[in-house]
Amino acid sequence: MQQDQCCSPRFKLKMIHRKTYRVKDLQTEIEAHTDIFHNLDENGQKILRSLEGSDDAALLQRRLDNMNFRWSELRKKSLNIRSHLEASSDQWKRLHLSLQELLAWLQLKDDELKQQAPIGGDLPTVQKQNDTHRAFKRELKTKEPVIMSALETVRVFLAEQPLEGLEKLYQEPRELSPEERAQNVTKLLRRQADEVKTEWDKLNLHSADWQKKIDEALERLQELQEAMDELDLKLRQAEVTKGSWQPVGDLLIDSLQDYLEKVKVYRAEIAPIKENVNHVNDLAHQFTSSDIQLSPYNLNCLEDLNTRWKLLQVAIDERIRQLHEAHRDFGPTSQHFLSTSVQGPWERAISPNKVPYYI
Repeated sequence: MQQDQCCSPRFKLKMIHRKTYRVKDLQTEIEAHTDIFHNLDENGQKILRSLEGSDDAALLQRRLDNMNFRWSELRKKSLNIRSHLEASSDQWKRLHLSLQELLAWLQLKDDELKQQAPIGGDLPTVQKQNDTHRAFKRELKTKEPVIMSALETVRVFLAEQPLEGLEKLYQEPRELSPEERAQNVTKLLRRQADEVKTEWDKLNLHSADWQKKIDEALERLQELQEAMDELDLKLRQAEVTKGSWQPVGDLLIDSLQDYLEKVKVYRAEIAPIKENVNHVNDLAHQFTSSDIQLSPYNLNCLEDLNTRWKLLQVAIDERIRQLHEAHRDFGPTSQHFLSTSVQGPWERAISPNKVPYYI
């Protein structure tokens, strides 16, 4: 009697549920170590990039590959064991529900991916988008064994399940033959499985395309940022020199020619900055023909850099004009000298050799 009880369907189902719970506990423990695994993997990749080309890099790469392989195999085995046990209890309904859940998850992730667009218009924004998408890709990597296991389970189920068993699992509103019912079950599961596979492939493809756009944007925005930083540095250096100029009215008459020559030398020294200005503007112009819209911050920076360069040119031209006029009107070859009889504030500044010029 005890032997009959052990062989009864109810007893078998009870044992299946018990084993299923044990596998679930194991899988829960595996999931609890997922973050640790990903941290190890990411840190290993960072160290690997710093050791690129060395023997240590090759050794570290093999260890990382081995760790990833063993982790993937562990997850696959736990998922396969769980799938096999659960398939023994109301298999078709479970598979049907599992595929529905996967399709809903895939749709959710596809919506999330679309919401990450468009590409930002400055470096900090795109760097944040890159971090967001890296986390998104980790989700896909974690979900991949689940999806592959579900598809494999459906394939095995459809290949091994006899038609006599299938026809009892699916009820049509009209009377169908056992063969028709079995075919409907097969078609439904196969259609769902094909849809999951298609949506999974599309999601990964869209993710790869989005990552490519992010990488390209990071490279181009980084180049623009570096060019603007270099131009800003050169402009600040030139502005410091310009800021040290004394008003023409405070200069001594016999030094006007020297100051005029210094301004001309200064103009020649900063002339190459024009190439930096053109380079920055060319880089910015390239974004107008792409799907990347520069942010207001970048646009303001560009406008500021161009304005500062123009103001430098205006200041140089004005300085040269004033020095020319002062040298013409009060220089040694001019006929216009200040008289020693001039009264008021001029009187204190006049000397035989050093007479200041006031605008």
